[in-house]
Amino acid sequence: MTLNDDQDLKEWAADWQAAPPDPESAERIRRYVMKRTGLIWWWVSADLVIGGIVLPILGYIGWMSESYIERMAMGTLASITVAAIAFGWWNWRGVLRSSATSITEYIAISAERIRRIRLAWRMAWLVLAAQVIVFSIWIWDMIHSGARLHSPGAERFAWSWLGLWTVAAVVFLVVSGRWLHRDTARFEALRRELE
Repeated sequence: MTLNDDQDLKEWAADWQAAPPDPESAERIRRYVMKRTGLIWWWVSADLVIGGIVLPILGYIGWMSESYIERMAMGTLASITVAAIAFGWWNWRGVLRSSATSITEYIAISAERIRRIRLAWRMAWLVLAAQVIVFSIWIWDMIHSGARLHSPGAERFAWSWLGLWTVAAVVFLVVSGRWLHRDTARFEALRRELE
């Protein structure tokens, strides 16, 4: 191999690497990014709707309650809600819009979004654990403080309600985690095609 052949090979390799990606793969990554944009906006909207409904209810219950424990529980739940909403806005900053102009930027946006979705998923487990602890204390206080009369049916209802919502949230988070794992694999396959 001569010096010219070696130079030609380097030029061909550079041309091959600089070649535009397959248009079909490029379109798939664009569609992928646009779908995730809608999903992220849905999550942001859900945070605001849930916060807009839950915070006034918690405030009302806390304000009207005569029980110190109940007021503390409602205040703690409200604080958890506000912290979760604030975390959501902080977590999604900079990745809400998909204003990329090149495939490389789409890939970078998608990788960052996956990282942030994973972070939000982990935080959801912490929020769930905190809420279950606060609700358990509140229910225990309502049943055993003696401030209110309660029946065995009311006690069963309260614990069943908490158990049902906890199981539903755990199932949702497990299913979401599996979806996130599959989505990450789909994204990595798209990235390999384009790179």
